[in-house]
Amino acid sequence: MKQKTTIFRNLAIAGLFLLISAPSMAQDRMFTYTYQSTVLNKGQRELEVWNTLRTGRQDYYARIDHRTEFEMGLGKNLQTAFYLNLTSKTQAVELNAEKSLETENEISFSNEWKYKLLDPVAHPVGLALYGEYGIGSSEYELEGKLILDKKIKDFTLAANAVYELELKPGYDGSEKEWEKETKNDYYLALGYSFSPKFHIAMENAFKNVFEDGTLNHSALYSGLGVACVQDNFWINFTVLPQVASFKGETNSSLNLNEFEKVQIRLLFSYVF
Repeated sequence: MKQKTTIFRNLAIAGLFLLISAPSMAQDRMFTYTYQSTVLNKGQRELEVWNTLRTGRQDYYARIDHRTEFEMGLGKNLQTAFYLNLTSKTQAVELNAEKSLETENEISFSNEWKYKLLDPVAHPVGLALYGEYGIGSSEYELEGKLILDKKIKDFTLAANAVYELELKPGYDGSEKEWEKETKNDYYLALGYSFSPKFHIAMENAFKNVFEDGTLNHSALYSGLGVACVQDNFWINFTVLPQVASFKGETNSSLNLNEFEKVQIRLLFSYVF
């Protein structure tokens, strides 16, 4: 009888520990560029740090994008997040037939909202809607995503359709005008879990840029990544090179005017 009481007591303590620690579990994010439908639980908070290196164009080009994101779970499959975005870009410029390097720095603010409609485990497919707006001193952005994913045993498949509108102020003589650019991007990712804590992934990104309704740039990226997940911490790393261009390609058969030859991204997160 005493032994049974001890067993029940230990089980109760273990259950209480799991209940307390459950809200601190990190999101099961396997991919670096492709979003999944999972959202934070109500009251759960997560701090994410993004670092992306973009390099390789016709002339010298290097750009670092840094994003610090604070996410909050609002309950009922809804979460929101706030970003501080920092960008530093150095590139070659030509003036009077002479080339030099020019560096630009930008800062902006973003706010996202994500709503999960279907769960990738409980339903035939996971489904979520995503919206984000960004405000900077020289650019304003609106972005929408349709997120699909599915988990089958040790495999995870995810697909995103993304629409983005960018507005930049400028002047034609003394008249102020807005330069409008739209982007349609599509992501497809496949991941495999060697264990609950270690995953590998292949991600593909099909990027398209429209100006005045005309497709001016189009390119395909494809690369490999790894993800490591702990109880309240995860880290993702992906190398994503450009593999083909379908519009606006340069003499290298890649589009190195609008896009870079390679992107490298590191994400890490802590849930509290």
